[in-house]
Amino acid sequence: MVWVPLLQFPVEWAALALLVVACLYWERSGFSGLGVEGCVASAMLGILLGYEWTGDYWLSCLVAAGAAAAFAIVCGTLVNLFRADPAVGSFALSLVPASALGLFARYGDLRLFHEVPPPGLFTGTIFDGTYAEDLIANPWLLGAPILLALAGWLLWHTPFGIRLRAFGENPAWRVPRSRPTAYRFVALVLGALWTVPAAALLLHAHPTAPPIALGYLALACAIASRWTVWGGILLAAGPALIRSARPYGTGFQSGFVILDVAPFLLALLYLVFLSRRSLRLAASPQARTDPDVL
Repeated sequence: MVWVPLLQFPVEWAALALLVVACLYWERSGFSGLGVEGCVASAMLGILLGYEWTGDYWLSCLVAAGAAAAFAIVCGTLVNLFRADPAVGSFALSLVPASALGLFARYGDLRLFHEVPPPGLFTGTIFDGTYAEDLIANPWLLGAPILLALAGWLLWHTPFGIRLRAFGENPAWRVPRSRPTAYRFVALVLGALWTVPAAALLLHAHPTAPPIALGYLALACAIASRWTVWGGILLAAGPALIRSARPYGTGFQSGFVILDVAPFLLALLYLVFLSRRSLRLAASPQARTDPDVL
């Protein structure tokens, strides 16, 4: 049916929205959202390897959470230890799990992609085996709005979020009985954990080739939204819609490639037209407190 590919839109949108939130946590902790790509690649590796070893889907998700959190801690530690530029360091370290994911995906037939019924879905419903199964029987997709609301609440409406944003903007700031480094690393781990449901959604939607570079799409949406949760989530709908329409490109020459590149072109337009001021370098201390820059 011609409308079937569009059923993937909620899955793509939910995954990108979760990655946007992860980018916000990394950026607010004073690190770079470029590291989110490494987190989601680590989470995908954890799910694939965990299922190969255990055959239990939910246990493999726990392995994925541990892998993503471990990458966040290692990345943050190395960037701090060597005083590297957060953007360059996060990007370089993200290439390690991303490359490992690409190599492992070519390893051979993976159990997760050939199980029937697909693991991780509710079974025994009237939607088993139908197109609606991926939407209505997917616990990660059903729980995504709750996770997004929880992430936004923690970041903007709790003492932890207030102190985190303060420490991220000024790591040298001191508050009695508070440790800036601890707050920043907790935020890194939380950001990594938000990538686990995104990785699970993407692996289920793309069993033949796990997608990469979606963390960069999410970061572009976060920047264009001027670091707001709901703005970033809404902007993520554009790339998600284009990604869900990629199967339509197989009907004409080079169509699939064009639709594969189009989300990144849209992200570039976001940056050009929606965030010209927020992309400026902080030339003065005032830029750290300018709401158009932060």
